[in-house]
Amino acid sequence: MSSFKAVNVRDELAPGGFRAKYTDPRHRYVATFAPLWRRAVAATIDWGSVYIVFLIVSIPLGTIQALGRVSWEAGDFGGRPGHVLVIVTELLTIVPIVAYWILLLPTSQTLGMRAADIRSVSRRTGSGISYLRATVRAFVATTFAVAVYIVAMEETAVGSGEELDHTSQLLVDASYVLFGIGCLSALAIVLTPTRRSLFDRLFGTAMLDELEAVDPHMGPWGPMDAFDTSRTG
Repeated sequence: MSSFKAVNVRDELAPGGFRAKYTDPRHRYVATFAPLWRRAVAATIDWGSVYIVFLIVSIPLGTIQALGRVSWEAGDFGGRPGHVLVIVTELLTIVPIVAYWILLLPTSQTLGMRAADIRSVSRRTGSGISYLRATVRAFVATTFAVAVYIVAMEETAVGSGEELDHTSQLLVDASYVLFGIGCLSALAIVLTPTRRSLFDRLFGTAMLDELEAVDPHMGPWGPMDAFDTSRTG
């Protein structure tokens, strides 16, 4: 029997330097929790890819939105069709971002995670999360990404002397709150041996690396095990 045990509260309170182990509930593998630098590499690739797609999609949608805004401001048919077109195009710009996470999180590896050789799995199943949970997490991730973008724009903007309206100021204030929560989430990765962010804990996931088979099948050059940790695997 393997000497590894599933991570519990006692493991999370272990002294610094200890790398907690995760045991797959189906006893296929054991793994360590991915360190911050691997997660940072994965996140950079993922959000960089998403941002590129966002820019590409924004070009045609921005043109359509501009036409809608002209119609709205001109009062064509009461301005309603143009207003609807503006709102619809704004919503469509986030579809690629949300779709990226919804489609890839259940496989347990996004493009960035593949490059960093890490996996995101449900702690309860040892496989990727469900599409429903991936959908909720995708919207949460997108909301926090927008908040970070707003904070970055606010901090780097050259003052124009104009005061924001009440709604815009509330949006900025909320963005700073979300940004602070995001920082605390990243801090949890650094301070806990399980390297789990607040969002990992909220959605019951763990980010893993260095998977090793509990009962390895040896080949001429070492273990030949490959683990399918996708939702359907």
